[in-house]
Amino acid sequence: MGSVLFLFLCSLAMAQTLDLLGEPLQWLANIDRGQTKISVQKLDGNLAVEIVADGETEDYPKIRRIFPQPQDWSAYSLLCAKVKVTCDDPKVHYKTLAFVFYDEQTRLLDYPGKPMKQQVIRQTVPVGRWVEIAQWLTHIRRSTIRQFDIYLYETPPEKPHKFLWEVSALVLESAGEDTVIFDGLIFARKQLKGTVGKAIDKVSTNDGLSLVIGEHGELSQIMVDGKTLGRASQEIPTGLLVRDVTKVKEPPTMVGGKVQQVGKEIHQHATLKALGLEMTATYKSVGGYIEISGKVADLRKEDRAVTVYFALPVVRDKWQWWDSVAIARTAEDEQSELHYLETGVHYGLNGAHSKYPLGALTLKGQGGLTLAVRMDEPVVHRIAYNPQLSLFYIAIDFGLVPEKRIDGPPLWEAPFRILVYR
Repeated sequence: MGSVLFLFLCSLAMAQTLDLLGEPLQWLANIDRGQTKISVQKLDGNLAVEIVADGETEDYPKIRRIFPQPQDWSAYSLLCAKVKVTCDDPKVHYKTLAFVFYDEQTRLLDYPGKPMKQQVIRQTVPVGRWVEIAQWLTHIRRSTIRQFDIYLYETPPEKPHKFLWEVSALVLESAGEDTVIFDGLIFARKQLKGTVGKAIDKVSTNDGLSLVIGEHGELSQIMVDGKTLGRASQEIPTGLLVRDVTKVKEPPTMVGGKVQQVGKEIHQHATLKALGLEMTATYKSVGGYIEISGKVADLRKEDRAVTVYFALPVVRDKWQWWDSVAIARTAEDEQSELHYLETGVHYGLNGAHSKYPLGALTLKGQGGLTLAVRMDEPVVHRIAYNPQLSLFYIAIDFGLVPEKRIDGPPLWEAPFRILVYR
């Protein structure tokens, strides 16, 4: 049922999908060296790969599909999979797999025979539970694919053990007319929901920036020198949002909850039962900037991966995104957003992280907005402008675990602080 639901959600958001899972007979199983054993079968309707590791150095067990004719996958933007790994060694908590693409026209020209280059997407998966994977194909050359491998690494540990991979879904997806891309993921437009309610109050800087906060935590209005640069809507979520990272097909949810004025500050508190999270936030002016500080806490007593967002709605216009103090642009990338990210790192959603602690937008003749984090409070974050949604946002990734510290707050909660200025 889980894989059927996963594919159904994919079809909601995608105009095109290509199923790569196939049948076990379409996959070849092999190793590069050593005595590790690998076999492919069907188990409960899933593709199942059993690996008996020999306990020595890495033998590179993998499964492979070879295509007699080149496959043009350039129309697809995203690789989605649903996988599970189990292991007979209770000390093994994670395993790593890699999706490897081989393109006829992408070769290692300096190597004998000019072999096809391995184009790799790597993912670490916790043992014992189903995990949904969504990875962009932006850096993969894919117009003439001849071979597709899934490496299922045996180490660590370097000792004999047996583990089983199950794959219930493996599809390539393309964005369609009824979809939107947000923070590197594709969602059905109708999944995104905003709200417009009664304004509670505003917080303002001493140089003319004001954020009007609504009763549901929405950003009712953004003003600079009395000019409106953005308003909340029923279609687009604004203000504080949160997302369970493991639910790759579920978009960020507005935090909502109780919003009230306390002195010169605005306080927000919400218990999100469906997500098993609690969030608090305080909005206040700090002279030349507005600070949104708070915390997110797990209520399930589980290991959690969550992303907290703060999203500013902006008027639909030709905003300029600044890569640096000297370089601005208005054209978005393949992911339909404007940002300046480091990619291929081993942290952050899909290995992406903003290079700088701030991001800036300007609209000629109207004003500018900046989102930032403090340099003395390092976090894994992404700052981006989404022209399709008219949202300027920051995303901060957190890992929460049900453990206490010897000293300080428990590890199932994490603080955040976001700065907004003009």
